[in-house]
Amino acid sequence: MLVIVALALTALLAFAGVAIDVGRMWAERRHVQTAADAAALAACRELINGRSDADASAAARAVAAVNLAGSPAGATATIADVPEYEDGHAGDPAYLRSGLLVAGTSVRVAISSGVDTLLAQVVGVDRLDTGARARCGLKGGPAVPIVARRYASPPGPGAGFIDHLATELTSTSGQVSSSNPRAYDVRTPASESVPGPVFAIYGDESKANNDPSFRGFIALDVRNFESTASRVYYNGITPGTNENTIKDVQGGYLIDGYPGPGFPPVSDPPGGATQVAVLSGLSNAFVVGRFEDQFAVDDRLLLGVYDGTVMEIPDFSISPPAAITLPSTTVLPVNGPSFTVSRNAAFNSTVTLHLHGDTNGTPADDIVATPPSNSPPGLGKMNNPAWSADTFVPDRRGTRVEMRQMSTTTVPPGIYTVWLEGHSGNPYFQKRRYPVAVRIGGAVRDFSLANSTLGGTTATLGGTISLPIYVSTTSASGTRWAGGAGLSTPVALTYDPASFTNCSYAPTTIGPGQITFSASAVTPSSSGSGGPSTLSVSTAGLAPGCYLFDIRAVGTNGDGQRVSHLAQVRLTVATTESSGQYVDIIGFAVFKVTAITANDIYGRAVSGLYADPNDPNLRRAQRARLIPWSS
Repeated sequence: MLVIVALALTALLAFAGVAIDVGRMWAERRHVQTAADAAALAACRELINGRSDADASAAARAVAAVNLAGSPAGATATIADVPEYEDGHAGDPAYLRSGLLVAGTSVRVAISSGVDTLLAQVVGVDRLDTGARARCGLKGGPAVPIVARRYASPPGPGAGFIDHLATELTSTSGQVSSSNPRAYDVRTPASESVPGPVFAIYGDESKANNDPSFRGFIALDVRNFESTASRVYYNGITPGTNENTIKDVQGGYLIDGYPGPGFPPVSDPPGGATQVAVLSGLSNAFVVGRFEDQFAVDDRLLLGVYDGTVMEIPDFSISPPAAITLPSTTVLPVNGPSFTVSRNAAFNSTVTLHLHGDTNGTPADDIVATPPSNSPPGLGKMNNPAWSADTFVPDRRGTRVEMRQMSTTTVPPGIYTVWLEGHSGNPYFQKRRYPVAVRIGGAVRDFSLANSTLGGTTATLGGTISLPIYVSTTSASGTRWAGGAGLSTPVALTYDPASFTNCSYAPTTIGPGQITFSASAVTPSSSGSGGPSTLSVSTAGLAPGCYLFDIRAVGTNGDGQRVSHLAQVRLTVATTESSGQYVDIIGFAVFKVTAITANDIYGRAVSGLYADPNDPNLRRAQRARLIPWSS
């Protein structure tokens, strides 16, 4: 028995020794794993900061060295200078044994180590090899529910055209490409060293070119508007979800980030998963406050970019010109501005164009000749232009249309508004209309409703929608509302009862007194957003749905000239997001936040526009995260 006990005791002591040394090996492995994780994340952070692959590798080695000091097992771990692979797998990153690899948006760190045994040598085990591997990736794709507008006043040049993705110096040059949504023509892409112009990423100044109610807030969870039946919903959002509920969910992503799925690379033309539902109306409560809790000036954002046009299924859209400028009387016909007409994949019909005057206002404000012929107009009138394209199928990327052969006959100097209308043929028979200012006889003293909110929603039948209306003017002495030889007047605000329709332009009625202004006469101001009024709409008696109506603003400027502006207001009553409004994301870019105010978020592009949200050129706004080695 003593012999057996002695032999058993020897074996037990040997196994105990092995167990102790194996414990030392696992402690070393945990120690090395911590170093590998830290090294991989350090390399990713260098990539995010715009450093080179070599800089990222150097940072990883430096961080690893610090974390490898003080091994619990007294071991010496190493990261091979030249990558070493497991036998039979040379060059395969998945089988990296020791070394460091930086490729695109992925970093792999493999550290080899080993523990010299103390007691396990009794059974012939002199060394226990170990090591650790870590992989870091940059998470691409927008994580916030905001989409940036690329173009203001396309197609360019002139008339306020700006490409926000080009350098500030070149941003107003050239025009929009009809063949490549990410082309730059003669402009230079923005970069960290030469950024783009400052603009409103979200807020009153970020309105879509063809829809003043959309200001950049999107529903990341609702995509694919290729047809009326193609909608795709994510993360618990359903077709019946109320729009305010969706806004609250999407606004939460400004704090926590979007859980996915992320965006794929953009196809040409855009479609499917890169078509995103828009959230219209006043959304500051869901956006600006939460954004400011998470982001600060100088932070960088990776955002999807759209061209500036809101689409609808099936739809054609017009991006109207900012203004038409004409003399009081034309000796010879002159050419006017150009604009673009585009369509989505679900639309396959022709579009016919017209100009219409302000027929529901005073006779003095209606300056378009009737019938709208192209012949010389009568006294105090302008004619319809000869369109460079008319009764045509628009290109999906936009057809450029020029206004030609425009004439006027003794139109009093002033600023008027006409409606640019497009009518589609069989089988849709849709109408799209947009107000366009007409500057006659050199009139320049003007006011604007551009800072107003012209879209709103109520989740309940009979609810009241309140929209802030601002009447603003410039501070420049030559163009501000007052200051001329004459006496300027306040601007009178009214709404046009005859214009009240559903969103398909079918006439609808609303009760007397249900649309009111808190101030029916406002003096234009260059301070803040402008002179304020509040437009209140009681929806009592309206069925669930979408509605449109026009507001009219009229006054006399400091030069004694009559100025009249029209704006279209869009309301949704007790409806969900399923109306089909969306934007096509044409690419992805990095933006630097420059200012955050109570109602707006300002920034500037610090990268060009790229089709793939994971493009290495977008590293500055991507996020580092540890990912599985074999993924």
